[in-house]
Amino acid sequence: MNLLINDTADAVIKRKSDGHVFVTGETQLASISQSLGINEKIWGGIGNRPLATIKGQKEVTASLRNAFYNKEFLAMTQGVDIERDGAVLVYKREDELKVTDNAGSLEVVFQGVPAEAEVTLVNAANEVEQVAPAANKVAIPEGFAEAGDIVSVVYKEEAEGDIIALQSDKFAEAYTIEYHTIGYDPRTNEVVKDIYIQLDHVIPSGDVEMSLENGSAIAPEINFDCLVEPGTKNIGRIIEVKRTP
Repeated sequence: MNLLINDTADAVIKRKSDGHVFVTGETQLASISQSLGINEKIWGGIGNRPLATIKGQKEVTASLRNAFYNKEFLAMTQGVDIERDGAVLVYKREDELKVTDNAGSLEVVFQGVPAEAEVTLVNAANEVEQVAPAANKVAIPEGFAEAGDIVSVVYKEEAEGDIIALQSDKFAEAYTIEYHTIGYDPRTNEVVKDIYIQLDHVIPSGDVEMSLENGSAIAPEINFDCLVEPGTKNIGRIIEVKRTP
């Protein structure tokens, strides 16, 4: 029967090495495409007629674009596990700090505790000066700012979080993908079929781009090369399952 399909697909992606599963229900795009590397006509006879075609080198690729940033996406392209609750030094910036006069010495007090022996001061003219902190305050160098001025401080502090390593010698592993979408009866607009697309052996391309732009949500997209399952001729399958009332 004819079906109306106008939704994207949910996706379940499973890493083949250890069975780790990534599930997303916020996709914006789930696609597969096919091309042939060899698709040539054979010509012959009087008039050089088209007699046959040679076909081969079937190439199937898949794409998945998510509505939200998810660290699992990035880890997938890097071929690494996510390091949970790892420790790392990061830059912290505190703004709108008022310079005070402490018995003739100008200073500024901030909240954090620097992990290194230098703090960078930034004044209203966007000039910078590196100074040594004393606990959580620093002395203002002469001529850098006046009492009552507003400055910023930048320093490194230790943070704990999930870490995705970008390593030059690590590459994406093999996965399986299953897309699931729904099909409507075009006469009644009733959901009558579940459509599954299974791909048995896919490798993320490794190309990734993250553009941080004002007012634009990151929608990461991964492209996959779809290969045959080792030991078989199978790339995957498309399945229609009838919905039961």
